[in-house]
Amino acid sequence: MRDALAYGAKVTGCTVHFVDDGVDTGPIIAQGVVDIRAEDDESALHERIKEVERGLLVDVVGRLARDGFSIEGRKVVIP
Repeated sequence: MRDALAYGAKVTGCTVHFVDDGVDTGPIIAQGVVDIRAEDDESALHERIKEVERGLLVDVVGRLARDGFSIEGRKVVIP
């Protein structure tokens, strides 16, 4: 987040992924995008990212529980 602001990125976001032996290296289940606004500071951006994270996590867990999933290589497939 700090880097995104420092580098002038236009978007940032969050990722829901399975956990494996690495750090943030598990297969990606879903991602959410958050626009970076000109007036954003770390605190404001962090709050908006958390809002997207919460909704995304609830949606993903529900879909995994309801519909199941398979993993094909590094791709997570939810029917």
